[in-house]
Amino acid sequence: MIVTGVAFCCTLIDRGPIVGDLSAQFPAGLTKHPWAIIAAGMVLLGCAAFYRVRASSRFGCRIAGFVVAATVVAVAAGLTAHFLVPIRLPNTAMGTAAAAAATIMVCASLVAAIGVVASLGIIARGAMGTLRLWAWHRMRGVSLPRMLLPSKFFQRSGAGSRDEPRKKPWWEVVLAPQELPEVLATNEAVRKSGETVDALLERQQSWLRAYNVPGVTAALKGRIKPLQALCLSGGGVRSACVAMGAMQVFSRPSNDTAAVGSMTSEHSSAAPLLDDLDYVISVSGGGYAAGARLLAVQPEPSDQETEGAQQGPKPPESVVPVSQRFEDGSQEFDHVRRGSSYIADSPLELVRALGEVLKNLLASLATIFIVPVIAGWVLGWLLARIPIAAFPPVPAEHPAAEPNAHGAQYTEIELKEHGEYFASLVGQPAAYWALGSLAAAAVLVTMTALVIEWVSASRRGERVRTCVSGLARAITGLALVVFTLTIAVPGLMRLCWWASAHLPANPGSAFTALSGVVGLNYVAALIAMVWRDKNKLAKSAGAQPSPTLLKRLLPPGVISLLLVVGTLAVLLLVWLALLGSFAAGVFHYNTKNVFGDRLNEVPHGAWWVIGLVVAASFIGFADVTSMSLHPFYRRRLARTFAVRRLPPVGENNAAVRYPDNEPTWLDDYGRVSKGPKFVFACSATIIGPDKPAPGLNAVSYVLSADLVGGPELGWLDTGKLLSASPPRIRRDLTVEAAVAVSGAAFASAMGRQDKGIEKLLAISGARLGTWLPNPNFVRQLCHDAGPDRSDDPPRVLPPKSLPTIRGAGYLYREILGINNKDARLVQITDGGHYDNSGLVEALRRRCRLIIVIDGGGDPPPLPTGLTDALRLAKYELGVNIALKRKGAYSLENIAPGSGTQFAKDNALAGLNPRITRGAVVKGEITYPAAAGLMVCTGTLIFVKAVVSQHCPYWLLSYAASSEIFPHDPTSDQWFNEGQFAAYTELGRVIAKEAVECLRECTSPAAGGSSEPPAS
Repeated sequence: MIVTGVAFCCTLIDRGPIVGDLSAQFPAGLTKHPWAIIAAGMVLLGCAAFYRVRASSRFGCRIAGFVVAATVVAVAAGLTAHFLVPIRLPNTAMGTAAAAAATIMVCASLVAAIGVVASLGIIARGAMGTLRLWAWHRMRGVSLPRMLLPSKFFQRSGAGSRDEPRKKPWWEVVLAPQELPEVLATNEAVRKSGETVDALLERQQSWLRAYNVPGVTAALKGRIKPLQALCLSGGGVRSACVAMGAMQVFSRPSNDTAAVGSMTSEHSSAAPLLDDLDYVISVSGGGYAAGARLLAVQPEPSDQETEGAQQGPKPPESVVPVSQRFEDGSQEFDHVRRGSSYIADSPLELVRALGEVLKNLLASLATIFIVPVIAGWVLGWLLARIPIAAFPPVPAEHPAAEPNAHGAQYTEIELKEHGEYFASLVGQPAAYWALGSLAAAAVLVTMTALVIEWVSASRRGERVRTCVSGLARAITGLALVVFTLTIAVPGLMRLCWWASAHLPANPGSAFTALSGVVGLNYVAALIAMVWRDKNKLAKSAGAQPSPTLLKRLLPPGVISLLLVVGTLAVLLLVWLALLGSFAAGVFHYNTKNVFGDRLNEVPHGAWWVIGLVVAASFIGFADVTSMSLHPFYRRRLARTFAVRRLPPVGENNAAVRYPDNEPTWLDDYGRVSKGPKFVFACSATIIGPDKPAPGLNAVSYVLSADLVGGPELGWLDTGKLLSASPPRIRRDLTVEAAVAVSGAAFASAMGRQDKGIEKLLAISGARLGTWLPNPNFVRQLCHDAGPDRSDDPPRVLPPKSLPTIRGAGYLYREILGINNKDARLVQITDGGHYDNSGLVEALRRRCRLIIVIDGGGDPPPLPTGLTDALRLAKYELGVNIALKRKGAYSLENIAPGSGTQFAKDNALAGLNPRITRGAVVKGEITYPAAAGLMVCTGTLIFVKAVVSQHCPYWLLSYAASSEIFPHDPTSDQWFNEGQFAAYTELGRVIAKEAVECLRECTSPAAGGSSEPPAS
């Protein structure tokens, strides 16, 4: 169809000049031959159909359907206008109808042109996917003939045999298989329920799928001891210090930890608890400490390994167990202590950090506002050449005395008396008739749908009604397009032109306005990132603060939504101002001669060409992650926490930072030879019809040496994903990047922690997250290309490659909140936006002994981080956790003021409202039948960073001098020596109590209180 249309166009189209007065009466400047209209329509319709068939998303399918409808309307309107032209003279109504039809044709043709642009993009994307697929096969040693085996043309030609085994494409290799728990009738939870396995699985299907973690079922088979996990909560450098101190206690081969090891392990009783764990699950700041331990035991690569490309994971050969690094007094621990103010610890570095924020702000604003500049240029040019505006976008003016001044305006009568004038400088009443006819058609079609609904309730009638309703929506959409092009955009141009006429016309005022916008965004971004009300934190340490008046009047979700709407409204105002100003300027330049037979051409000087090329290149090749704070954040974290001891053994050693040119690939550096598996918990933002519960807007997404993804989206093999990913995505699949992404505390989407300022962070470039491959997209590729797919063609046809550049479109997705479940990439941010404790991920792996080190900053007296995790575990996994209410290791022990009170004349008496009896709460875990465990109960040891009465005197003294300790805000990433020492020591104190609790849990006398537990 496209080829035929092109041939007709080249043969039949009339390229002669537009007839003089017809341009004033008929805005489209119709061609003389109706076959030319049909030929152009065939081209547009072919492109639109190709776009519809190859659309890669449901939203794209809807747009493609609208483009198809607009193409049909454009052809019909063009033919109508053509046949009405000969009979317009004797009948004025016919002339008006012809002009209205021509206006509809022009507007619909602009919509139809989207199909052409989309088709070219689809072809380019398909070519890139084919090249990447060939590169994937070549990397795996596949010859060109074997690459062509899956091709139907290659097989039909007889050159290849259908029986020859085909090489799997990258998506089939990368996707990890689903692994659900095996639920047996002999399981404890099944026996206690009294139901059959089938009945349980039928009603617990959601919970069953939530336990989809490949490798866990195999790890449980033939195992005597339970799976054990250590969870390190989020909380920035505060939580990192607490976790580092706690892991020092768990790494000691002391009698305490040895006793615990002998009770829970099949290994030697001297093995430290940290080495005997199965998982270390970290979130945000906890990942700083976990990543430091992980990288500290990696061997130094050879020069060949450093310079070579990533060829897959090497055998994990750790120099020592993870317990033998970061000991108290070691060189690497002292290195972290010296760099605890890792963002900036000098005036020069602070200036550099502020410069990074400004650079990203300018890059983001340029990416956002280049689009209205280019769109305004195109619209101004089109409206000057195709007179479809209901009124002149920019009035014609008499020549002014001064170059930059505005002259007196021509009236429409003056223009028509002169004779030769540009039709775009007078109003086109046909625009109103075009809009009215489409509105009337939409009303008639809608009434038809209502009549069908009234007459018939059959399935066939419902199908017809659905089709008619879709047609009504398409006509309404086309009416909105006509309104936008003929009334809204010209009105915006007129308003911007009027504003420019009443403002000082000099470069200084424009520069001042631009600087004001940038400066306001810059200051607002800095405030949103670092400001916290420390007085409010200090007050909340003694009592729960009462909500403000606004929070009492409106639900929290509504307040956040209003802030988002306000931010987007301001952005839209600036965006429209740029669009209207540039469109008005280009329109005025084209029509400034007012009279004549041709419009004034925009100069084709080198600066115009260079400007457009640079703008298009910036939009096309700028990576949204590279323009954010993520690279800077990742490098600063690595400078402090990515360190190894050299030489690995011996007395004269030193802590040496990882060089910048050593990529810490996740599938290689993310594992240890003997010890736990390290899991960095993140979250993936999902918004739309497939989003999770309201207020959450995030699902689990973890990064580890074996797997990337989560049960909601699916799993990808980390090593194979590295081989299949483009370079810009591959650089975000390292241990250093995993630590940074897991701690991406502020981003354009923050899950349960949304506060309404996220869009401001997106606009300003102050984003720490990134975009990574979506396992659900890979799964859809496997389904569409696999043998199990249905014979019906899929509704969408996803592209067969990952994007090489996360360009401007991804920035607009962050601003507008477009995070679809079926997209190629998903936005990955802080794991605390889903679960800040890491407890849910440990439960998902069916661990029956879990230690949670909670260094979160949730204000007392309520441990909101723990309660959020308990609620999430109950509703997503079906796990009930009962916490002790009274007695040793109970909830009352961590309540502020429960500790031994100091005398009123004691210097530490100010701690009385904050001091606690202990820091550990014991809980009993009960798994549902869907978990597939033979024994359905386990133990939770929750360790909270509180001012315990067991703290040494110097730590109590420090707490008395700091009203907000241990709740320093997460935004404070500039820890001094005192803060680092206090939080690290606090981690040691609470970890010792956790070890005591572990010993008691395994003793025969352990029974706890007779009080009912708190669920």
